[in-house]
Amino acid sequence: MGAENDAEHPEPPEQPAHPEPPERTEQPEPPEQPEHPELGAHHRTYRPIRRKPSAYALLLLFLTPFAALTYLLALLIGAVVGRGWDLAPVVLGGLALLGPFAVRVFWYRRHTRVEFRQYEEGLVAVTAGGREVLYPWRSTAVFTDGWDRFKLSTPEGTVVTLGPTDRRPALGGERIKGRRTRTVIRGAQVPQDEAWYPAILHGVRNAQLAPATATALDGGETAFGDLVLSRDGLTVRRGHGRDDFTTWEDVRSLELSPEGLLMVSSRGNDFPTHFMRYRYRIPNLEIFLDLAHRLHRHAVRRPTPVPAPPTSDAPPAPGPPAPETPETPTAPDAPGPDTPPPDARAPARPAPAARDDELLDLLTQYLTYGIGLWAAWRLGTREEIDGLGAALLAVVRAVLGGIGGVLAGLLVVTAITVVSKVGGEILVESAIRWFRHRRYIAAAGLALCIVVGPAALLFLLFRAFPSRLVPLVALLFFGGWALLLAVARCVRSDRAVVRHLPDLPGVLLVALACQQVVSGDVLTVAPAAGLFFPLALWLSWRGWRWMKDSPRRTVQAAADVVLSVELGLVLTLLMVWLANVLSFTPPQVTVVLEVVEKVQGLTEVHWLYWMAAYTVLAIGSYVLLARPALVARVRRLRPARFDGSRLPLGLTANFVQRSFSGINIGIMVALIFLVVVAPVSEGAWKRPVDERYALEVQRREYAEGAAAAYQEIHRQVVLHPRTAARIGDVIIAAHRIAPSPDGGPVNRAALDIARQAGRFQAGTLDVDTPDPEPATAPAPEGDDLDARLGRLDETQQQRAEREERTDRFAELASLAVTRALDTLDLGDNQAVQLVKEYLGGLVEDGPVKTVFHRWGEGIGQPPPEGGRLVRIDVRRLTAVAYERTAAAVERSDAGLLTFYGRFGIGVPAEDSSLAPAVDLANQHRYLRQGTGPCTGCAAPMTGGSGTGGTGTTGGGGRR
Repeated sequence: MGAENDAEHPEPPEQPAHPEPPERTEQPEPPEQPEHPELGAHHRTYRPIRRKPSAYALLLLFLTPFAALTYLLALLIGAVVGRGWDLAPVVLGGLALLGPFAVRVFWYRRHTRVEFRQYEEGLVAVTAGGREVLYPWRSTAVFTDGWDRFKLSTPEGTVVTLGPTDRRPALGGERIKGRRTRTVIRGAQVPQDEAWYPAILHGVRNAQLAPATATALDGGETAFGDLVLSRDGLTVRRGHGRDDFTTWEDVRSLELSPEGLLMVSSRGNDFPTHFMRYRYRIPNLEIFLDLAHRLHRHAVRRPTPVPAPPTSDAPPAPGPPAPETPETPTAPDAPGPDTPPPDARAPARPAPAARDDELLDLLTQYLTYGIGLWAAWRLGTREEIDGLGAALLAVVRAVLGGIGGVLAGLLVVTAITVVSKVGGEILVESAIRWFRHRRYIAAAGLALCIVVGPAALLFLLFRAFPSRLVPLVALLFFGGWALLLAVARCVRSDRAVVRHLPDLPGVLLVALACQQVVSGDVLTVAPAAGLFFPLALWLSWRGWRWMKDSPRRTVQAAADVVLSVELGLVLTLLMVWLANVLSFTPPQVTVVLEVVEKVQGLTEVHWLYWMAAYTVLAIGSYVLLARPALVARVRRLRPARFDGSRLPLGLTANFVQRSFSGINIGIMVALIFLVVVAPVSEGAWKRPVDERYALEVQRREYAEGAAAAYQEIHRQVVLHPRTAARIGDVIIAAHRIAPSPDGGPVNRAALDIARQAGRFQAGTLDVDTPDPEPATAPAPEGDDLDARLGRLDETQQQRAEREERTDRFAELASLAVTRALDTLDLGDNQAVQLVKEYLGGLVEDGPVKTVFHRWGEGIGQPPPEGGRLVRIDVRRLTAVAYERTAAAVERSDAGLLTFYGRFGIGVPAEDSSLAPAVDLANQHRYLRQGTGPCTGCAAPMTGGSGTGGTGTTGGGGRR
C-alpha cells in the first residue's frame, strides 16, 4: 500500500539552491532607458588613451638631464662648503629623476580611468573616482584657446579640461576670473578629437545662441563673463568704479586676431580705444562673436529719429510703415537706410575721421621731408664752394644728406607714432576713463607714471639748453598753429595747386626747427626772424577771441592767462632778437631788463586795492537800485540809465583789472624766460665770451711757460756764455740779407728771418708736441652774463701781468746772449732786437713754452735744459730748415724747380756755415710775405700778407 501511494503520489524532485527562471518565449527587448533622460539619447563615449611603455621610457629620457644637473649641483655645493659628500648627490639626483616620474605616472594612470559620455543635450564627465558631472549644452560655459583645448564649466564652477592627444594641458587654464572653481578632471588627453570637438561646439551653439539673441534684441543683457552684450552696446564689468561701456555706433571693429586675441576698437569716451582680451578667458566665444556682429549690424542700420519742426500743435498723420530690408553687413560709419542721398551739386566732404587721417598723413610727410631738407642743406653748405668740382661735391653731399635725412625722418615719425599710440590711446585715455569711472587711486597712479618721466626729461633738457628749447617751443607752437590754419583753409579747395600751397611752409618749418635745435639762432639772431613776431601776435589775438567765445566756462576763464603767457613768450624773443640785431652791449641789455622789471612792478597791484574798488562799486550799485530818482536828481542823469543791475564803471574796473593782470603775467613770463634766454645771444654774447675766456687762459698759460723758458736760457748763458756763440752767426747772416741803416730801426725782413731761424732751431730739439690741452670747461648755460664777463676781465688782467713778466725775462735773456757774443758788425740795440726775435721764434712759436708750462704743472715730459736751447747743431738745423721750407714751397705751388735750382735737391751736404740755414729761413719768410730781399727765391703764387711772423702771445714775439 505504501508502495502504491508512493507510486500515485511521487515525491517532488529536490529544488536547487538557486532555481533557474522559467523559460520565456522570445519577445523584442524594449529600448534601453538612458541613465540621464534630461540629456537625451546617448551618442558616444570617449576615453583617454592608455600609455605604452615607450611613453614611460621617453619620460625617463626627458627627466635624465635634470637629474644630472641636480647631481652636479650637489657635488658643487659640497665642494664649496668643504664636505666630501658621497651619497647625497646620488640621492638627490635619483629623487630628481624618480620623483617627477612617479607623479607623472600616477597622473597617467589616474586619467585613464576617466571618460566622457556624449549625449544629445549635453556631456557627462566621469572622474577617476566614479563621480559623474553633468554639462548640459544650455548652461555650460565653453572656453577654447585656439589649440583644440577645451575647458567646460558648470554654473556652479565645476571645471573639466581636455584636449587632443598631442596637446598638453594649459598652465593655469582651469581658473575662471570672478568665479570660484573646482576642477575634477585636469588636462585629459582624449583621442578622436575630430568627433568630440565639433560636437561640443555645435551643441552649445545650437542651445544658447537663439535665446541669447532674443534676450539681447528684446532689450535684455547677455553676459559672457565680465563682457555683457545688449542692444545698446558692449559693457565690460569692473570690480571697482563704473563699468566701461561703448555703443555699437562707436565701435569701429570687433574681431578675433590670429594670435587668439579679441580686439575691440571704439571711439567712445567711456571705453578703451583698443580693448584686448585673450580668447581663453571669454566663455562661449563663438556665440559672443556671432551675437556681437548681429547687434552691431542691427544698431548701425537702425535709423536715427529726427524730430519734426513744431509747425503746429496737430500731430502729423502717420505714414506707411517703411519696408524692412534684409540685414547686410555694414561698416561702423556707413549711413543708415533712411539717410537722404547726397546732393550731387554739393562738393563731397570727407568724414571727420578721414580728415584727421589726411591731416596726420600731411604732418608725417612734412616731418619726413623737412628733416631731409635740413640734412641736405647742412651737408651741402658745410664747406665753401670755390669751383666746379667743389660745387659738384656739394651737390653729391646734399643728395646723400637728403636721403639720410628722409630715412632719419621716417625713424622719427615711427617713434612719434608709437609713443602717441602707447601714451595717448592706451595710457592717457585709460587714466581719463578711470577717473570718470571713479577709480581714483588707479587713475592717480597711472597719471603719475605718465607725467613723471616726460616731465623729468623736459626739466633736464630745459635746464641744459634753455636758450635753444624756448625759441624752439615758440617756433613749433606758433608756426604749427599757422600751418594747421593754412591746411584747414586750403585742403577744401578744388584746385590741386591751392591744396598743396601749405606743403612748402610745412617742410620749411620742420627744417627751421632742426636748425634751431642744432644752432639755436633761428629766432634770435637771423634778421628774417622779424617776420615771425607779427604772425605770433595775430595768432595770440585770434586764440584769445576763440577762447572767449567758447561755451565752456573753464576755457573762458583761462583765456586771459593763456594770452598773457603767449605775449610774454613773444616779448621775450622780440627783445632778444632786437638786442642781437641792433648789437646791444651787455650794459644796454642790463638796462632793458631793469626797465622791464620796473614796468612789471608798476602793474602788480595788491589784491586789497581791487577788493576796495569792487566794494565801492557794489555799494554804488545798491544805491542806484534802491534810490534811482535821488541819484538821477543829484547827478542830473536820467533814471533809465540805471535800470541795470550794476554800474557802468563795473565793466571798466573789470577791464582794467584784467588788463593789469594780463600785463603783469605777460611781463612775469617774459622775465622768467629772459633769465634763461637773454643771453640767447648764445651766438652773439655767450659763445664769444666763453671762447675769449678759453683763449685768455691759454695765452696766460703760454706766457707762464715762455717765462720759465727765458729764465732757463738766461741762467744757462750767464753760467756758460760760449754755448750761445753760434747765435751771433745767425744774427750776422740775417743782417747781411736785409741790412739796417746805422742808428736806425731794424729791417723788418731781418727780424722775420731771425724769428724763422729760431723756429727751425726749435724743430731740432726733438721735443714731442704735447697733446692739445682740453679747453677750459665753459660755465653752465644758466650762469648770467655778468659773471662770465667778470671772469673774463679777471683772466685778461692775469694774462697781461704774465705777459709783462715774460717781456722782462725775454729782455734779460736777449741782453745776456748779446753780451756773450763777440763784437758784432751792427749796433747793440739792433743786435738785441734780432736776438730777441730769434729767441721768440725758439721759445714761443713752438712746443717749448707748452713743455715748460706742463712741467711746471707737474705733468708731461721734462723740458730741455738751457744748453740744448741755445746750442746750435749746424747740420741738424740745416736739415730741418730744408725739409720745412721744401714742404712750404710745395704747399704754396711756388715752383719746386726754382727752389731746387737755388738750394739743390736734397738736404745740403755737411757744412760748418750757418748761411744755408739762414737763406732757407729767408725763403720761408718770402713765401709767406712775398716782399723783402730774396735773390733767386721761389716766388709765391699770391701776394704775401706783408706781416712778420705768425704772432704769438708775449715776450719776444708780441708786436
